[in-house]
Amino acid sequence: MQEVAFLHSRRPDARPFPRSESIGRGTSMIWRTVLALATLALGPAACNSRKEGPSASSALATQTLSQLATEVGLTFPPSARLLGVAREAGIDDLVMFKVELPRRDLPAFLASCSIPADGFERGEAGLLGPDQGFWDPSRAAHLMTGQARRNARATNVGVDDGRPDVAVLYIVNHGT
Repeated sequence: MQEVAFLHSRRPDARPFPRSESIGRGTSMIWRTVLALATLALGPAACNSRKEGPSASSALATQTLSQLATEVGLTFPPSARLLGVAREAGIDDLVMFKVELPRRDLPAFLASCSIPADGFERGEAGLLGPDQGFWDPSRAAHLMTGQARRNARATNVGVDDGRPDVAVLYIVNHGT
């Protein structure tokens, strides 16, 4: 075994730790390669925690609009139809879902919503996030958004009332 040298040593051949004779340069290179490949293979999976689309898991596929309404504190008319759900889990959790309802029932939804009528503004306002799968607020013909906060949670509501027959709602609820 070689001599242990301290970091402040000025000897050019000094090593901070003893080098085992059984571990050669080839073995060290193999381990570096294995670690690099593992990082490349597992890194993207570890970073991508967002569940995409309405069938992100079987638990999401079985959720009803009524259950989601109770969870986020909104009331939807019986004619409303759930189009998709996605969730994120982490330090802060998030549920986002898209609902379609007849345009004639939109005033009833807005009247029961915790966001007052003057709390909605034209455009996305950074409240709905990027498009992914069923979630497509950038395609809205006439979008208004608003936000309600309660305790440590926020509910963002996007309303696309640009079609004559139906309105599409984009609901995002997040917090700790």
